[in-house]
Amino acid sequence: MFFLHELLYCSDFILTMWGNCMRRKLLLVLAYFAVNMAQASPLPDYPFIFQSGTAKMEVAPDLALIEITVSSRASDAAKALAVVNASVAGIFQLFDKAKLRQSDITSSQISRTLEYAGREKRDTVPLYIVSRNVSVWVRELAAWAPLMSDLAGMKNITELETSFHSSARNTLEAELELKAADDAAAKASRIAKSFGRKIASVMAISEAPFNALDRALMTSRDGEFSPPPFIPPTGISSAIRAPANITLQKSLNVLFKLE
Repeated sequence: MFFLHELLYCSDFILTMWGNCMRRKLLLVLAYFAVNMAQASPLPDYPFIFQSGTAKMEVAPDLALIEITVSSRASDAAKALAVVNASVAGIFQLFDKAKLRQSDITSSQISRTLEYAGREKRDTVPLYIVSRNVSVWVRELAAWAPLMSDLAGMKNITELETSFHSSARNTLEAELELKAADDAAAKASRIAKSFGRKIASVMAISEAPFNALDRALMTSRDGEFSPPPFIPPTGISSAIRAPANITLQKSLNVLFKLE
């Protein structure tokens, strides 16, 4: 009986020690996760307000970028390539006619792919698709409309797009950034005032979303031009007109510390 009593006592002692050990381990694990959660917290540890500011303006464009894709398909790769080369040569002649600068012209390498009509490659003769991209900056917009009219009438041009820009873009965007910052500050001040608080200082500014806050607090748009898409004309060249204005926009994300 004495031996059984001592054995039970030892067993209770071992279980108690094991329980205490497991509790200490659990507390250490919880403390570890608490520290890591605090370090990984996406929110600042001071009172703050986040706000986005936006500014935009309408400006008259003075530049146009034309992007052209020339393509041809044939069962003979050499014939398809010859068609593409002839079309690109014709495009370059139109550039010369418009007195565009050679330094403003960019031409890509030849691209070639195969197309099979049948389900199985062995059941059909492949077609060779040959294409090439050409782009050019037009610095005199008066030359843009007649050039686009000539290009729209050419064969083998599968894509023809124009975007309009301003040569004063850097200066205008710097001005828009200041206005976007003022807009963010004004919005934040109004909201803070409704809660009896004031803005103390700016803690962070970014055009892109802050990594720690992007999912919960914000969306952002970069400054961009918004030209209308090009639609090939159905009539005379006078139907092709450059837009009178384009929209230039800037957005900033600002994190303010509150008093």
